[in-house]
Amino acid sequence: MNEALISSILNEVKGECNIPSSYSDLVLTTFIKEGHFDITSKVNDLIDFESDHSARALLKAFVRYSYYGQRDLFRQRYDSEYLDLQIRYINV
Repeated sequence: MNEALISSILNEVKGECNIPSSYSDLVLTTFIKEGHFDITSKVNDLIDFESDHSARALLKAFVRYSYYGQRDLFRQRYDSEYLDLQIRYINV
């Protein structure tokens, strides 16, 4: 995951969730990296988060739920999105 992609997702998440500027970018960047690892390890490491908008949305949801301390709820609510991505990437 390159720095440009991390920065792009960071800015999107901060804007979409109205995260205050006082909140650490380092923490959000860590959430992004953890989400990226979680998704690619369960689906496929060839996911292009620039062009695959559903994968990108899933990553941003991971960050949002992490920000609010609700990762368990994220896993319950987004289990089907992981499955959908796994099916799409099964032959890649």
